[in-house]
Amino acid sequence: MHSLRRSRLASTVGSVFLTLAAVGGVVCILAVIASVFLQVSLIMFSTGSMSPTIPAGSVAVVRQVPAEQVRVGDVVTVDRPGELPITHRIVAIRPVGHGTMALTLRGDANREDDQAPYVVSHVRLVLASVPGAASVIVFASNPVVLGAVTIAAALLVGWAFWPRGPDDDDDADDDDGEERGGGGEGGGTGTTVGSASIVSALTTTVLAAALTAALAAPAPARADTTQTTVSGRYITLTSIGDADAFAALTPGAPVRWTVGVRADPPDPATITLGLSASGMLAAPDGLRVSVVACSVRWHGMECPGRTIKLLAEQPVASVVGSPSSGRVSELGTMPSTEQRWLAVDVTLPPGWRPGSSADLSIHAWGAGDDVQTSGPTAALAGTGSEAPGLAFGLAAAAVTIGVAAAAVARRRTAGARRGNARPR
Repeated sequence: MHSLRRSRLASTVGSVFLTLAAVGGVVCILAVIASVFLQVSLIMFSTGSMSPTIPAGSVAVVRQVPAEQVRVGDVVTVDRPGELPITHRIVAIRPVGHGTMALTLRGDANREDDQAPYVVSHVRLVLASVPGAASVIVFASNPVVLGAVTIAAALLVGWAFWPRGPDDDDDADDDDGEERGGGGEGGGTGTTVGSASIVSALTTTVLAAALTAALAAPAPARADTTQTTVSGRYITLTSIGDADAFAALTPGAPVRWTVGVRADPPDPATITLGLSASGMLAAPDGLRVSVVACSVRWHGMECPGRTIKLLAEQPVASVVGSPSSGRVSELGTMPSTEQRWLAVDVTLPPGWRPGSSADLSIHAWGAGDDVQTSGPTAALAGTGSEAPGLAFGLAAAAVTIGVAAAAVARRRTAGARRGNARPR
């Protein structure tokens, strides 16, 4: 009797977990449908320029819509070539033609509009946000967590399909203490309840959908970039860079760092510009870099003035030599009566592993002054899966093994019981 009660309790607990897993599976399936057919996705915020509306660490639900459908006051995410998306509120809209709009954006916590309007045909409209959810998603996408979930789901599916003995059946005894369904050769073979098998199949779907959602990590969204100013006696350097973009380089995708150079010596002079680099990613097969100067401040990726190519794209090591040399390579010169805005585009080739990084610096000297500024540290993201297809395959294999083991055990149990069955 006690054994029967324990069996029933275990069955009830297992059914509860299977039901919860099935509900989670339905939610995941609905999320996949929304993503594919409604173009709904998630973005994570790492800065607070949209505070207090969307504080740092939030996750927002966004939907891609034509730019013609948005209105002043909407919060939208705009993609930027070579940079992370930016999410700000629309303060002005100007039609450009053929469905393209010029959107002027500003963060709720910022005093000024963004540098230039964004000319786009589609944007992602923010539908809702959840403060603090970014840390939960980052935790859930950790490979260790994904592995634990995979193993737990495989065990749960295997348990659901595992053959039950007569004592494990919830309906093993009736009120008179007689065994139900005992007549016939197939009676009491310990088959699982049909509903449990259905829920088990849903559990497998849960695993597939949950892993797909977890491995397709939400896109990070920067609310703005960081600007710092370094001044010497006569020379001033203004550094503008996206630290998050540099900290999560993707092979083949360039990331831009902008440096403004201005000099105001008492007499006209020539200012020399230079570049230095250090760190593992500054190795010969590491970062590639190009530098283009604009006579005025850049507007997004466009130079409204005169462009001057200072350095064609090439490995940074071929410019500065050994990462430990401390060498400063000259990029060119400028008259102190003018200004230069340097666009330093950094690209990472494939083959590097997370944990590698590099630091770049722009130098300016002349007229008895020498100033330098460092950009954001260039590195690879340390989390996430580099082979989501492989991880998904391993998860499916784990579930398949669990179901197969249960099927083999069921067959052996049924065979043994048929061999031991006594004729009536």
